Amino acid sequence: MSEYLLKINDLSASYGDEDIVKEVSLCMQPGEVVCIVGESGSGKSTLIKAIHGMSGVGITGGTIVFDDADITALPARDRRKLMGTGIGLIPQDPQASFNPIRKLDVQFREALAGHDLPYDEDRIDEMLRKIGLQHGKAVLKNRPFELSGGMNQRIAIAAAMLFEPRLLLCDEATSALDVTTAGAVVEELLKIRETNGTSILLVTHHLGIARKMADNIGIMKDGRIIEYGNTEKIFDSPQNEYTKKLIRDVPKLKK
Repeated sequence: MSEYLLKINDLSASYGDEDIVKEVSLCMQPGEVVCIVGESGSGKSTLIKAIHGMSGVGITGGTIVFDDADITALPARDRRKLMGTGIGLIPQDPQASFNPIRKLDVQFREALAGHDLPYDEDRIDEMLRKIGLQHGKAVLKNRPFELSGGMNQRIAIAAAMLFEPRLLLCDEATSALDVTTAGAVVEELLKIRETNGTSILLVTHHLGIARKMADNIGIMKDGRIIEYGNTEKIFDSPQNEYTKKLIRDVPKLKK
């Protein structure tokens, strides 16, 4: 059995004729947190979508191996079975998670039942409270279109956490949240890693969040990871000029 939960080798991905992700390679151990940092348009969200197997993103080269199984060209039906408890996703746009006109509690029930998991209203309410929604049971009676974008984002985060996936993909998961709520989400993600041994792959433009969360950081530019390494080493002695600029220019949180 491999020591790695996720192995990506020379992965390229596109939305059409032009590759957005270009020959990216990385490995993740169980319980490891990796943050991919880059500016808008660097390809980091496309990387997450390619790993998750979202429609519209084509893999044009390389392989994705999860738990020793090559999932690069996994049929949609088999990939759906893997998602949730195997690989979870917190999307940047919560509209990708929910049907906007169906009540949230119905959608939660169906999603959990699809993985043979019980609908535990108290557990869901507790998770929502932890990330800033104090009336979770009432909120779940709403339809997504009746709620703000920030509230839908928090609900999407709670939904992904409920499945306790082995690998959690986070696509700018805190970008739509206020500072206090974003901090609560970061702390909850770290607790899940500590409690369940969950691996977390998070893409962000926020170096402060990356420094607080990550064991290793990858710097992405123009579809490629141009520097990768231990978090403190990246911050203390960056090698690439682009990395140096990011660290110099972006506000940072102390770990």
